[in-house]
Amino acid sequence: MRSTMIAAAAFAIGAIATPTFPVIQKRDCNDTCMTYDQAQVVANNFKTLIASYSDALADQVLTVDFTDYSDSVTELINSGCTGPQALGSVTFDSRAAFEAGQAAQPAIPFEILNLWYACEGPVVIRWRSAQTPQLITGNIVMETTRSANTSEPWLINTVYSEFNSGAWLVNLGVFTANCSADGNGTAVGKRDLGRSVALFPRL
Repeated sequence: MRSTMIAAAAFAIGAIATPTFPVIQKRDCNDTCMTYDQAQVVANNFKTLIASYSDALADQVLTVDFTDYSDSVTELINSGCTGPQALGSVTFDSRAAFEAGQAAQPAIPFEILNLWYACEGPVVIRWRSAQTPQLITGNIVMETTRSANTSEPWLINTVYSEFNSGAWLVNLGVFTANCSADGNGTAVGKRDLGRSVALFPRL
């Protein structure tokens, strides 16, 4: 009995001395990951690019190879038609292309409703634009790149954005809805050829 107990103890000591799984050194997440405050900065930077655009801010917070994908924006550019820009393709293929488009736009009301983020991005926001007659709501996913710049430690390199472009086209007067009062009618879009889209977001 005693020898059995000694053997069992020796086996236990051996098991402790030789771990089955490798020991992994735990890292301090704050040394490598985005913090909540930094995620807020990323979100607010992009909000400002929409609500109060400047080339200087775009140069500061976007990577040079920044790209933007949004069929919603493309639909506004196309005024509801099949061109000139193809749905499903990149909307802006560089920071310079984004700057050229956004600089031509007036300020757009923009409110962040929710924010989510991961260790190295993405930063995800749900947003609202208080337009009339219809309110616009959408979502934006922002992929980020860590930067050596201490004032902007995380830069936005890719954006994926979708929102209610149909309501936006109604607000612009490009489409006029023709619906029955009981809500069961068919909405017929009437394109106003005499008016161009002078307001669309670069999201």
